[in-house]
Amino acid sequence: MNWSKNFIGYFYLLLALVGGSITFYYVMLGTSEAHGSFNVIEFIQSTWVDSYYAKSLTIDFWTGAIAGTFFVIVEGTRLKMKLFWLFPLIIILIGFAFGFPLFLYFRHKKIIAQNNL
Repeated sequence: MNWSKNFIGYFYLLLALVGGSITFYYVMLGTSEAHGSFNVIEFIQSTWVDSYYAKSLTIDFWTGAIAGTFFVIVEGTRLKMKLFWLFPLIIILIGFAFGFPLFLYFRHKKIIAQNNL
């Protein structure tokens, strides 16, 4: 198998692990700061602070996350990936920084498998 084919897939997997672990770390810090409870409304409101820079990053993230989630659904369907519907759930329940690169990893493996047939 070609080195670059393996590298790309593992790069996606590395991004998923980094994105998921850092996201989890900061959610745990926020939860411990809130005395062990996670408040969804406070979490969402925290992204809309008075800074226009923060608002810009929030809109940028949500636009990319929505587009990426639709990409997951369309590509998962097109490639006939098994259990592809789990990835939008992972994106919603865990985080986009984990779910999207994880989907790209499994998509990459599916494309390589289809090309090797």
